Amino acid sequence: MERPAGPSAQPLQQQIVGHDLLVASPLDSIPSASQALAALNSTIDRPILSTSSVTIRDLTKSPTAIAVTSVAATLGSTTLYWRYFRRIRNAEHLTPATLKWRRTLVGRCTSVGDADGFRLYHQPPFPFRLLAPAPHSPKSDQTLSVRMAGADAPESGHFGKEAQPFAKEAKEELKRLVEGKTVWCEVAHVDQYKRLVATPYVLRFPYIFGRTNVSLRMVKLGLATVYTQSGAAYANARWWQRLFRSASKEKKGKKTSWGLRQLEKAEKKAKSAKRGMWSLGGRLESPADYKRRLKER
Repeated sequence: MERPAGPSAQPLQQQIVGHDLLVASPLDSIPSASQALAALNSTIDRPILSTSSVTIRDLTKSPTAIAVTSVAATLGSTTLYWRYFRRIRNAEHLTPATLKWRRTLVGRCTSVGDADGFRLYHQPPFPFRLLAPAPHSPKSDQTLSVRMAGADAPESGHFGKEAQPFAKEAKEELKRLVEGKTVWCEVAHVDQYKRLVATPYVLRFPYIFGRTNVSLRMVKLGLATVYTQSGAAYANARWWQRLFRSASKEKKGKKTSWGLRQLEKAEKKAKSAKRGMWSLGGRLESPADYKRRLKER
């Protein structure tokens, strides 16, 4: 006759079973988990861990997603083109929106009209520049009339008016600096004559000193004075220059820009060295005084 298990045997059996489970479960759970995951992956087309690839693949199969993506890409590329890559043909294209987004216009100088102005054939940035090569002799409605910002050169003889001294020398120097060359124009505004008022920059040998400020160069040579009349604009300080000094300073209660200070220093040195028009001494009539005198006639 079998002896029934006593009350003390059941706790012992549970204790043994619990002990066996406690020891065996960490060892048995590893292969069982991996086997379960492999079995689950084998029952579907793609692994459950590749959720990102499923999302992308599903989107490429959705006509709605394709349409939305295409429209967004088209609008984005069109906006970028009109803001940054479109060629500015003439003054009619110099709208306030264009001037807001285009702080610098790059192109080739096609001709020099007088000592402080020239015509620019604007070329968009690469690679769109390859689609708009500058012609040898473009029409006037395909170019921009640029007025040098911050500099006022001697007036040439126009409409029967006498030319100022050093007007010819100033025009020849400007032609030497910019004609037929790539010019970077730092945009300021458009004046009442539909001219683009801008500070022009060119690369000059040996090129290691960066681009040359044409307005500043003309003032240094004594072939232009600092322009301070209505609509005056001046070059902006570069980022490395703003690191060491303020872009504007107080002068007689008014803030003066970095560009104006540079021009005034150059004019002072040219005057003391009697360069260009400053060699005339007391006989010098500034371009501003010359235009004022002719206007009062």
